[in-house]
Amino acid sequence: MTVLRIGQVKVSSVEELRIPNTIAYFTSEEALIESNRHWLAPHFLDAQNCFDLVFQSFVMEVDGKVVLIDPCTGNGKPHPVPQFDRLDVPWLERLDAAGYRREDVDIVMCTHLHHDHCGWNTMLRDGRWVPTFPNARYLMSRTEIERWDPRRPGHHPVSYNVDVFARSVLPVIEAGLVHVHDGSLRVGDCLEVLPAPGHTLGHCWLQVTAGEASALFSGDTFHHPLQLVDPTMQFGGGDDLRLAIASRRQLIELAALRDALIVAAHLPWPHGIKVRLERGQPVFTTGTRA
Repeated sequence: MTVLRIGQVKVSSVEELRIPNTIAYFTSEEALIESNRHWLAPHFLDAQNCFDLVFQSFVMEVDGKVVLIDPCTGNGKPHPVPQFDRLDVPWLERLDAAGYRREDVDIVMCTHLHHDHCGWNTMLRDGRWVPTFPNARYLMSRTEIERWDPRRPGHHPVSYNVDVFARSVLPVIEAGLVHVHDGSLRVGDCLEVLPAPGHTLGHCWLQVTAGEASALFSGDTFHHPLQLVDPTMQFGGGDDLRLAIASRRQLIELAALRDALIVAAHLPWPHGIKVRLERGQPVFTTGTRA
């Protein structure tokens, strides 16, 4: 477990697993890599141009509410990618170690409904997938729900997300625990959901504010910080490349304007990135505190 801070708010990372990766999956431009190594190294880029892609959730207490962001893949769920297939990891025990039982969680925020961002929404009990967090409101975008509901006409499946809706989304909808929003939602004084389509059609961010400090939990808007340096850089699939690029650029502008820490879903420690504008151009650094 690692910890970052938004003002006085402590944010804990609850890790599920990590997969070694290489920057070669993102770019082969040596000049781009070397010109950014000074701030990417050592955590987001090592001497061999590798880094870990971390699958994790973030949990914190804000406004007296326990908030959990992006509940990973979950145990026991079939998946075509071997690293995710029928996991058996102590993720709930790690949540306990962070100081929270599953019954304590008040709000579950899914930035989108890919398997690794909604899987622990449910757990297997007596042969049924049931809500893991029975006392929580699950925040989900209407567009995202419609995007992944296979019962809808014209549904477009992708191999790595087949049956995720039935196992990890529909049970919490049927339990009446889902708060459906239209991409923008104010949750109390300190939490705001913002639309960020592209990676998926209903992808969202969560802005957390604590006093004068703020952080933007950006989900899968980018998977490596070099995608902020060059927003056109791709990694894996997505619903709409044009919108994804636009969301990355918007994220940079908003984070610079609000002096917000950017916390991406899959970055290893120190998890966060700060950006400021110098002569209209973004300058990036790593950060652990908003």
